[in-house]
Amino acid sequence: MPIKIAEENGNQQVVRRYKHTMRKSPYLVSLLLLLAATTLTLLNIYIADLIHVIVKSPGPLEFETKYGLYRRCTRKSPIPNSLFLMPSHPLPSSDVLYTMPELGTIDNEGDGWQCQEFPTRSECAEFGEKFCVLWSTAGYSAQLSLVPCLVSLVSLLFIFLHRGQKTARARARRQQWKLVSVTMLIHCLLQILSIALILHVFRTDGRFEARGSHLDKSFDFGVASAIISGAVALMLTFTGMAARAGKPWAAGTSAKKARRHRRTRSGQVVPVPEGTAIPPEQIVTVGEVRAAAVVESPDERTSLLAGQERVVAGGGDVRATDENV
Repeated sequence: MPIKIAEENGNQQVVRRYKHTMRKSPYLVSLLLLLAATTLTLLNIYIADLIHVIVKSPGPLEFETKYGLYRRCTRKSPIPNSLFLMPSHPLPSSDVLYTMPELGTIDNEGDGWQCQEFPTRSECAEFGEKFCVLWSTAGYSAQLSLVPCLVSLVSLLFIFLHRGQKTARARARRQQWKLVSVTMLIHCLLQILSIALILHVFRTDGRFEARGSHLDKSFDFGVASAIISGAVALMLTFTGMAARAGKPWAAGTSAKKARRHRRTRSGQVVPVPEGTAIPPEQIVTVGEVRAAAVVESPDERTSLLAGQERVVAGGGDVRATDENV
């Protein structure tokens, strides 16, 4: 909880609320995990390997198809040991062999893969709009999840690259965990939506009912990205709440107990001789001592005014410069 520190302002006593600042190490860990989650999200979007379908034909070839959020890749390859057939089982004629579907504009991916955009308008018209709506929504959700990642990245970089006053940097560390936690939670939810839609299509669509159909590495990338972003949100929230409560492992040095200062009944922080036993109700933290020192130290403007009002040596109210006029 925020701690109250009493300050003297003329004849009035002003109470200021002191809040502990989260240390930098949780933000550094969050930055590394954020970069990992963003990378996995990009791999989930742009690698065409969400669902892998393998269809074995009666002949010596097998046909593989990999489905991504925006592309489909297909290739045919020989079946190992397919030449060692029994004489009583001759190869079927070529007219009954499985043929690959006609592809439109294709890109060569290497290793025999030929890719095209997916899903196409003709497929949506043939298999129904429901599949296309679900698949497109999964793609939009995955792409939209990159926006909170970008916001979190800018917020974390601001903490490490900010070169303002020490109090401004401390204020940023004290507040930014809320923004990063919310944005990473949004990223996690959007990834879960995309994963759930792909899983629903995989279980219900007829084209994935073949025995060789399975979820592949791009799907795993999406699951890992959602887990990491959810873990970052939980970790930062827990650490931020612990720092506000004054836990030293979360707030760092500012939450440690001061050995040479105590709090008076009026709420002021005052020094005590070294080795003095301090009652539990008068214990203060290092952060409170630093805050009280900042309050009590005069600024440059106060020092100049004090210098102008200083009387000359020997008494009198006339300044030394006034005598030479």
